[in-house]
Amino acid sequence: MSVNKLLTATSMITLACIALSATFFLYPLSQKRTTDEIILMSINDELTDTTKNYVQNAISVAKYRGSRLIIMSLNTPGGYVSSVEAMMSLIDESEIPVVVFVEQRAVSGGTYTLMASHIAVMKSGSQIGSCQPVDASGEPITDSKYINYLTELMRNHAWLHSRNETAAQLFVKENLNLNGEQAYRFKVIDLIADDLQDMLSKLTSYVLIKYRDGETKRFILVTKEEISKYQVIQSWDFENITKANVREYKTTIEFLSSLSILLEFPYVLSFPVLLLLPSIYPILFVPILSLTVSLSLETIIAIVFGISGIVGIMCIVLLLEKQKSPSKTPMN
Repeated sequence: MSVNKLLTATSMITLACIALSATFFLYPLSQKRTTDEIILMSINDELTDTTKNYVQNAISVAKYRGSRLIIMSLNTPGGYVSSVEAMMSLIDESEIPVVVFVEQRAVSGGTYTLMASHIAVMKSGSQIGSCQPVDASGEPITDSKYINYLTELMRNHAWLHSRNETAAQLFVKENLNLNGEQAYRFKVIDLIADDLQDMLSKLTSYVLIKYRDGETKRFILVTKEEISKYQVIQSWDFENITKANVREYKTTIEFLSSLSILLEFPYVLSFPVLLLLPSIYPILFVPILSLTVSLSLETIIAIVFGISGIVGIMCIVLLLEKQKSPSKTPMN
C-alpha cells in the first residue's frame, strides 16, 4: 500500500474514532434522565481550593449521571473564606438537591456550607457555629466591613432555605455554637439523624420544594400534606429514596494518582487548554471523573476510542513527516 493510501485510510479511521468518542461522551449529557442513585461526598478536613474542586467535580458527575440526590458528609474545622464561598455558590447552582450531613463538627466555614445546603442534617451530638473570621495568624477579625458581609452571607442563605435567620447572624456576630438537638429545635437545620440510612429513612416523608415568596424564590423541606400551603415552582420527591444506590465519589488522587494533577487541578494545564476548559470540562473531564463512582459502558467506549483517535493522530503526524523528508540514495 502506498504512503498516500495509508495516510488516507489512517485519517478516515482517526476521524471515525474521534466522532464515535464524541458521540459516546455527548449522549449521556443530552439525556435528561434521573437515575435511582445517590452521590456521596466525604469531607473530613479543612475547606480549601482542593475541597472546592472536589465538590465541583462531584456535582458535575452527579449531573452527568442523572443522580437523584447529592450528600455531602461533613466533618471540618473550617477553611478559607474564598473556598467556602465558592462551595456555597456551587451548591446554589446545583440542579440536583445537595444534602449536607454533619457527622461530628462543621464549625466556621462548615456552618456556612451547611446553611447553603438544600437540606441541612446533623448527627445527634455534632456541633456547628463559631463563624467569626480570623486572619492568617488565627486572630479574630473585628472589622465591621468583613463581619457585616459574612453575617449577611449567612443570613441570606438561611432565608433562602427558610431557616432561622437570627441564629444564622449570631453564628458570626457572637460565635454562637449549637449541637444537633439545639439546631433542630431552633429550626437551623431540617433533620436530625443517627446515620446516613436513618437520614434517608426520614427523608422519605418529605418533599423539597422551590416556592414563590412574593417576587422571590425560596426552598423549604416540607411534608407532603404541607405542600398545598405554598406556590410551588419545582419539587423533589424522596419516596423510596432508601432503595437508591449510594455511590461514593472519590477524589482523583484516590482513584488515579498519576493523573490527579490534571484532573483535580486543571489550572496547571497549558494556556490554550485553559481557554477551552469551560467547553472541554463537561464533555471530556466529567465522563472520566464519573469512572471514580462506577464504570459505565459509554465512558469506557469513549476512552477506548479517544485513545485510538490520539494514536491515529500521531500516526498521521509521523506519516506526514516521513512524506516530507527527502529520500536517501546510496552513494557509489
